[in-house]
Amino acid sequence: MQKILIVDDDRSACFAIATFLKTSFALMAFHDGWDILENMRKFAPDLILLDINLPGPNGFKLLKQIKAQAGEVPVFMISIRGGEEDLLKAFELGAADYLIKPFSLAILKARINRWLQSRSPESLLRLGSVEVNFQTGEIRHSDRIEKMTRKEILVLRCLWTNSGKIIDRQQILNYAWGYEYEGTQRTVDNVIASLRQKLGNVENKDEMLESCRGLGYRLKGKS
Repeated sequence: MQKILIVDDDRSACFAIATFLKTSFALMAFHDGWDILENMRKFAPDLILLDINLPGPNGFKLLKQIKAQAGEVPVFMISIRGGEEDLLKAFELGAADYLIKPFSLAILKARINRWLQSRSPESLLRLGSVEVNFQTGEIRHSDRIEKMTRKEILVLRCLWTNSGKIIDRQQILNYAWGYEYEGTQRTVDNVIASLRQKLGNVENKDEMLESCRGLGYRLKGKS
């Protein structure tokens, strides 16, 4: 089941949205802007509904941080603020959609479905003869299935969404562990080594998950 994270200090609005969507999606709701990035990493939503006016960091600040860490996750802004300036700012920061309260829950669901259906093929990555499914966390070989850890999924997704680009270890750490992480960058190397092992006999896996000495890593095998 696909997952939606709701961030809105209006508890009645959260309840109404959750009640309407609960039969179709797994949901989690928060009512302020604190710790949203950490909760996002733990919950791994497929889409985020984000209000602008929040206790703590506001929606615009959170939107900027979310897109920096998980740019592939669509964010719908939901707000009573409907001015042109707010809409333009939201879209400039990377919002996928913007709904002005009050809005129809049926229309909200239709827009969510449109986005998620259009992006659903992007949950699959093929590396040679192996299929990687980010939603299930599985690496499917012809004769077996390997399960990825949460960090392995995030590291591979970070490289995948920036396919062809060299991503340094600190960028990967920020994406998968968060800005507060104080461990060594060697952690990234360990996760890459584990991913290569689980990819097994994928053709040219070391070239696909390319080590760029002194720079970082690059995924070259997106298809």
